[in-house]
Amino acid sequence: MPFEKPDVDKWTPTKAQEVNCFDGLAIGGAFRKHVLEDDEVAELGRKASETRPANSEVFLEGRFPGPPFGFHWSLHATAESIASAFVSLPVIFSGQSSRSPSDQEIAVSSKLAERIGLFKTLLVRGDLIAVGTVAATGLEAPIGKGQWSRPDLLLDVENSAVCEMRDHRPVAVWTGVWLQVPERPVLIPQPSMGESKADKPTKARKQIQTKDKSRRECVDWLFAMMSDPTIEPMTNDQLWKEAQAKWPKTLSNREFGRCRARALGSVSEEQRYLWERPGPRRKRS
Repeated sequence: MPFEKPDVDKWTPTKAQEVNCFDGLAIGGAFRKHVLEDDEVAELGRKASETRPANSEVFLEGRFPGPPFGFHWSLHATAESIASAFVSLPVIFSGQSSRSPSDQEIAVSSKLAERIGLFKTLLVRGDLIAVGTVAATGLEAPIGKGQWSRPDLLLDVENSAVCEMRDHRPVAVWTGVWLQVPERPVLIPQPSMGESKADKPTKARKQIQTKDKSRRECVDWLFAMMSDPTIEPMTNDQLWKEAQAKWPKTLSNREFGRCRARALGSVSEEQRYLWERPGPRRKRS
């Protein structure tokens, strides 16, 4: 079965492919949703897993096919490189013949490469903005669009981190990466007669800074609870009610949802499972 190169440069999102569904998601979850949970990928993956059961780890767990990097995916992966990974071996002994990918593995590799290419296109064009904590400084900041063109970057789907290759191994450069849809420009009204033009932007900047501070505090508050196994998980409604009390005028329900998604993307898989589902009410003393 021949490989077909997907034309992702001319791709434009349709209503069925709107990026809003990724707003606030951890990048690992968004990758799974867009690539591995795509209907065609899932069906082709099922067929590839029937011929080689080990392939199920790719589509059920999110592992990159073959050794050596586990859950690390290149956003520049081609159909050929993915198909080769399906049949790669960690060690090749002298006289051992290489394996060839099956027709099912070739088919799903082409579709995986297409979906990965589309996902990268969203980031390169700025349709989605990735925000992560810089490993070197501990500061949270947007990841520049130009970074996604680097061929040495790998996406850690398990931990929602972006890594680069150093000494032949992936090292996290941004951690806790989450996605947001660019917001429309805010129209600032003209100042009133009693207010100078210089004062208005200053007040607007202060409001933005206050809201940013509330979002950071909310993420820290949520992460502290969600990462503590001694705290009984709370429902989303319970958490939002408490968040409203803490930040009554500076945190919207939508922003709270983003904060919750970011906190969930930073905790362990076990804790994430407990907090994602509705839990019993916390006992009050």
